[in-house]
Amino acid sequence: MMCVSGGTITENASVMLSATTAGQVTVTHGANWGDAIGVALRAVTVTGDMVPVAFGGIVKMLNDGTIALGETVCNLGDDTSKVIDTASSANMMLGDNGTAYVLGIALHAGVTDGDEILVMLGRH
Repeated sequence: MMCVSGGTITENASVMLSATTAGQVTVTHGANWGDAIGVALRAVTVTGDMVPVAFGGIVKMLNDGTIALGETVCNLGDDTSKVIDTASSANMMLGDNGTAYVLGIALHAGVTDGDEILVMLGRH
C-alpha cells in the first residue's frame, strides 16, 4: 500500500502509524519495541514522499539475537530494521498494556545477530 512518509525511512524498516490526514495513511519508523504494523519496501528521505508499505505478505528483515523458526516477532525499538522474538520481549509486551503489536512470524531461524530472515507479516 502506498503511504505518506512522516520523515526519513530506510528500506526494510518497520513502520508505525503517524499523523492523521484525511484520505491518507502516514507512517514513520517504529520508535518503541512492538509499535510497528508494517515494513517499508523502499527508502524515502523527504517528509511527505510516498513510500510503499507491506502490511501483509512475506518480507526480508534482520534478526536481533536468536530467533527460532515459527516464532512470533516484533520490531526492535532501537534499530527498526531488526526484529526480536516476542518471547525475549515478553516483559515489554506485557508492560505495554496490550498495545504492542506482533509484526509477524519468522519463516527462517536466525542464529547470529543480523542474520537475514523471512518474516510473514501479520498474526496467522
